[in-house]
Amino acid sequence: MMPQPGVRQMTLLYQFQLHSSFDKENALVTVTVIGSVTAPNDEAQLVFGYEEQGKDKAALASNANLRLKQGIAALKKANPNARLSLDSYRTFAVYDEALARSQKRDAQQIGWRVSQEVRLVTGDFASLPATVASTQKVLALKSVNFGLNEETTKKLEQRRVEAAYRSLEEQVAFIAGAMRRPVADAKLESLDFGASSVDHKSTLQVIRVLQTLTNCDSFVI
Repeated sequence: MMPQPGVRQMTLLYQFQLHSSFDKENALVTVTVIGSVTAPNDEAQLVFGYEEQGKDKAALASNANLRLKQGIAALKKANPNARLSLDSYRTFAVYDEALARSQKRDAQQIGWRVSQEVRLVTGDFASLPATVASTQKVLALKSVNFGLNEETTKKLEQRRVEAAYRSLEEQVAFIAGAMRRPVADAKLESLDFGASSVDHKSTLQVIRVLQTLTNCDSFVI
């Protein structure tokens, strides 16, 4: 059965370590903050494929190509605005391993297995049931994944950094109050991204945002 997206959310987390030095008491305080933002999934990725086994390698490849051609035509008709891409074409030798084990001999090749897949990416969730129904007449549905598209992810990236920094300001103010010191006495020494799972490109974007929010030049990634 085709899973329905419903209302799904993705939470993105960042962890920062703040070293705030209170000059007169020379105290060093480490604060860990998390910036979390949510957004409904706006992109679906569906993988369809065809697999066949037989002895004629060329005939199998021809059948796979024909099925993929028919499947792509069905996908384009059902969801003309979707992005399509061929994922993989594989050819495997097939051996009589079970029989060979029972006869205590080396396995022998008895044929070939070929497979190929096509990936569909779309933001039109409403069309997915019809798209799957029409395409499954020629291709098998291998997987369905819901997530955020690239544009939405970029927007959330800045929002979650700003959310983390707001949390940082709140915690520094709370600590300064507990120590009966003005917030102005706190100095941001460094930021440590800890174990946050971000790629290099995203990390550089985060640093640029943080440099506009703080006077800190020291970042540990």
